[in-house]
Amino acid sequence: MTRARLTPLVPCLAVALAACGGSSGEDRPARRDGTPVVQQQINGPIPSPDGRPDIELYEPLAEEDYTNAKRVAARAAQRAVTYRRGATAGEVADSIGSSAAGQDALANAIAPVIESGMRSAGEVVYPQMSGVTPTSFGAMVVVRQTLQDAEGEKRSVTRVLDVRLRRSGGPWSLERIASVGGAREQRPDSLSEAAKAILDNDNIVLPDSARWDIFRGEVDEMLLRALDEAAAERELSVAVLSSGHPPNVWQTDKVSAHTDGFAADIWAVDGRAVIRQRERGSPAFELASTLVAGGAQQLGSPWVLGPGAPRSFTDAVHQDHLHVQQAPVR
Repeated sequence: MTRARLTPLVPCLAVALAACGGSSGEDRPARRDGTPVVQQQINGPIPSPDGRPDIELYEPLAEEDYTNAKRVAARAAQRAVTYRRGATAGEVADSIGSSAAGQDALANAIAPVIESGMRSAGEVVYPQMSGVTPTSFGAMVVVRQTLQDAEGEKRSVTRVLDVRLRRSGGPWSLERIASVGGAREQRPDSLSEAAKAILDNDNIVLPDSARWDIFRGEVDEMLLRALDEAAAERELSVAVLSSGHPPNVWQTDKVSAHTDGFAADIWAVDGRAVIRQRERGSPAFELASTLVAGGAQQLGSPWVLGPGAPRSFTDAVHQDHLHVQQAPVR
């Protein structure tokens, strides 16, 4: 079954003059899960071409378990890719706010997304959890960066930012931005059949960070084939493959399966966020069941599915996505 690619679900978020449309929710077109379609003028001119774009800051979905943590992480990522023409990395770091790791470290971390001569606006696609403890929180924020040159020409890139928070008896605050989702790559002429299949599959939405991983040949072939097969029946929105994911399992010395390209995280199924379909029998549940039945080495999700641990597991982190690893890590 082939379906048209869906725009990733986002809360009402405006970039420059983009509006949510109408004075009430009843006036707006809605997706299958009832969320309003964001009315954006992505292809239109951004006014004040040299000033910092006006954006509406991200607000998490109501179903999130860590609403404030996701708000803080997502807005930090959004500010990192929103700046005026001529802005320096230090200036953008100051707009994000103080970081426990220090402003110089924050400026160095975000420097790759500050493009000389460009004006940039950030739109959060989804902030997926990467880890949580009582004093630490991680989110891999999928963020769309729309860049505009001096002539008004625009282009977009979708990155995965690894954002870390901390707290000590109070609200969450930014610790650091650990990654901005890898370096830009051109699609090579030579790719495996599995790589070409997933890159060209209209039922799979990939951030550019994940595409670059595939371009570099850093993703397990068995994983690519499993995702391509799953997309024959479902629309998959992938948050992260390798770039943008913390190198280790959260707060441990264990190397993550993502680091070596053996795992994928899926944040939405059939155009609907996993966090919004945690009931058994939902499309996300059916996809998770299919992946386990298809021989996934490990499947993290909101459910424990047969045959159970260690192949299938659930915890606080895996309530908002499906983590799939198809082959043993070599």
